[in-house]
Amino acid sequence: MKNITIIGATGTLGLPITKKLNSLGVQVKAVVRDIQKAKEILPDSVEVVYGDVANKESLKEALIGSKTVYLNLNTTTWNVDAPSHAEREGIINVIDVSKELGIQHIMQIVGIDSSHPEFATTGMEYKTNLIRKPAMEYLKNSGIYYTFFHCSVFLDSFPSFIQEQEFAIIGNHSYPVYFTNTTQLAGNIFNAIDNKEAYNKAFTIQGKEGVSFPEAAKKFVGIYNSDIKVMEYPLDIIPHLGLPTKEDEQFMEHMLTYVEQLKEEQVSQKTWEILGEPELTIDDFAKTIVGR
Repeated sequence: MKNITIIGATGTLGLPITKKLNSLGVQVKAVVRDIQKAKEILPDSVEVVYGDVANKESLKEALIGSKTVYLNLNTTTWNVDAPSHAEREGIINVIDVSKELGIQHIMQIVGIDSSHPEFATTGMEYKTNLIRKPAMEYLKNSGIYYTFFHCSVFLDSFPSFIQEQEFAIIGNHSYPVYFTNTTQLAGNIFNAIDNKEAYNKAFTIQGKEGVSFPEAAKKFVGIYNSDIKVMEYPLDIIPHLGLPTKEDEQFMEHMLTYVEQLKEEQVSQKTWEILGEPELTIDDFAKTIVGR
């Protein structure tokens, strides 16, 4: 039986990935900070243990007996000078503890932008990469087998764009995006467990359909709820959204400015050969969301 330990198992992407791996017969251990919350939302067959990436001692207890670790952490700021980030100091802590415990393989989800800067048509850099890159380099130099999944935009995020029967798109998004989904990534992770062909490699995770964000949104709502209207707004609407802080506004503007100038190309053939091809279209995945 395949085994994996997941850090970030209860997040927006981590939760469906954990559930899918569990349904595929993988023995999953979830390292979480809130055990009660995790047990409420994860399948009973998932082992839930306490661990905090900011605390090495807790990680030593949580990771005992693990062979393969999957990191599903996320950075939502560009403050490089902050004293600690889960995707920087937190991951470095995981790596240090993993070396002590003899863990063989660490996998991590990152953005497609970090492996293909040439997709940025204006030469713009996504600033959160400045935070995650030191830990990625640390992992590469650790002696532990690593696998990076450089992912395109997740269709799983689409329901979060919907409010009051409106799918709101902010910015001018005309370039093609090869949208992926958590079902696809979970399958890739499954095929990477104990797979020597996946060791010390970076894989792009893309779907097969290259469509613009508005086109994808229309396809999605056509299945999800045909009463929902897809609406497009300029970036200058951001200050009027009522975000909690000015920093949140600045981060959203930076993220959307980056995404609207990102022009993906299909570069995932190597991934498909080693880890399997995408099986779901945008329409197919929308049907799975409706069924959840």
